[in-house]
Amino acid sequence: MKKLFYQRIIVVLLMLFLNIMPMTACAASASDIMNRYEAVLSGAQNYLQCDIYNGTVREATISDTISEWYGYPFSIPLTYEAFSVIDLDRDGNPEILLQLSEYFGFELLRYENGQVYGFPFVYRAMERITIAGEIHGSNGADDYGWYRVHFAGETMETEDVCWKHVDADYHFQYTIGGKEVTENEFEQLCNDLEGKEQPIWYVYTMDNFHAAVAAIGEE
Repeated sequence: MKKLFYQRIIVVLLMLFLNIMPMTACAASASDIMNRYEAVLSGAQNYLQCDIYNGTVREATISDTISEWYGYPFSIPLTYEAFSVIDLDRDGNPEILLQLSEYFGFELLRYENGQVYGFPFVYRAMERITIAGEIHGSNGADDYGWYRVHFAGETMETEDVCWKHVDADYHFQYTIGGKEVTENEFEQLCNDLEGKEQPIWYVYTMDNFHAAVAAIGEE
């Protein structure tokens, strides 16, 4: 009986081990993730465009010319001009930030659980970024600040780092982390963030991107 009991315990432990193993074994490496991005950028693989402005998600294929982008039509097609490898949400995985021509905006490609997602940022939503993940955005001359982003699959949430607000009566409010502060405190933090290291940009070609994939594979 004792022998049978221990055999059953071993079987249970093995089952638990096997249930855990796929979770760790399937964790994608940075090189694997970059290869998935390369497949999307070459048009060999589709990705999910997550339109945070209209609340829609659709499967799409990246092409060399852009006549429609997240609900924005272009009579004269745009192109991707530059790219940067960044970890915008600080989750430990590389992401690709693509810059559109005509300073229209940016598209972020991120990988999660076997899927590549795309998220749009019009130019004023991403006027400046740091490698630590802070983003400068603006809704107008007196409505601007810095924020961070957090992702879960098809969704994106923003978290204010610091912001200057203005109401209908043109009264200003300055916040840091959601708490009201003085204008000087706000401006000091903005200056500090503007001085932080920014990502490196590369001319967008598949040769340059392939070189970036190879460089990460060598790390």
